[in-house]
Amino acid sequence: MVIAGIVGHDGKVQTANLISSILSSKGKKVSVIDSKSISEMDFRTVRDYVYELDKNNVDILVLKINIDDVNNMIIDCLHFDFIIYTGKPDSLNERDSKNFSLLMKKIFSLLNEKGIAIINIDENDSKQFLEDLKFYTVTYGFNSKASITTSSVGDYMLGDSFICCLQNSIPARDGNLIAPHEYRINIETSGLDTHNVLAAVSFAIVNGVDLDGHGNFDAKKRI
Repeated sequence: MVIAGIVGHDGKVQTANLISSILSSKGKKVSVIDSKSISEMDFRTVRDYVYELDKNNVDILVLKINIDDVNNMIIDCLHFDFIIYTGKPDSLNERDSKNFSLLMKKIFSLLNEKGIAIINIDENDSKQFLEDLKFYTVTYGFNSKASITTSSVGDYMLGDSFICCLQNSIPARDGNLIAPHEYRINIETSGLDTHNVLAAVSFAIVNGVDLDGHGNFDAKKRI
């Protein structure tokens, strides 16, 4: 079972919804849980919960991580295959910003040895994370250096579809490299944040999901 964490100030819910919708439409069984629920469990309960999900053939567990829950979570028994970083609040003072960075380092330390970090490269602090991380990283955003970006500003959202571009080869979960490619994804885009779509698409791509062609994804469904 793949375990993925989504952490950051905004976008966790919508990104989780998108991941669940995209992967479910491809036949994957996805379970989504909030960090508040995990923070109320002891070590044994967390371990048993993960075991039961795996036993029931859940393919992907997505954990929406609220940064405020990190110190209260029994997460040392969770080893993430993926961590998706959506960004930090804009209004943090110097002390809170430093504390946020320390908590993020704690979360990233739980990535498996072959885990992949998926980073919003448009965030101001992303450069710091990219320098510190010793894992495979995949970046997304409007930045020209992003691994996955929109094809061109103005036509990436076409009402019922979304166009994005894998600009350079990236590592897949199975260890293979995924070659550059342009994707046109059937999805109702109204009301969606572009960065959240890119985050979910990045996760799907590194998991080897074929995004071209069929599939209408409902990102509005609440989880």
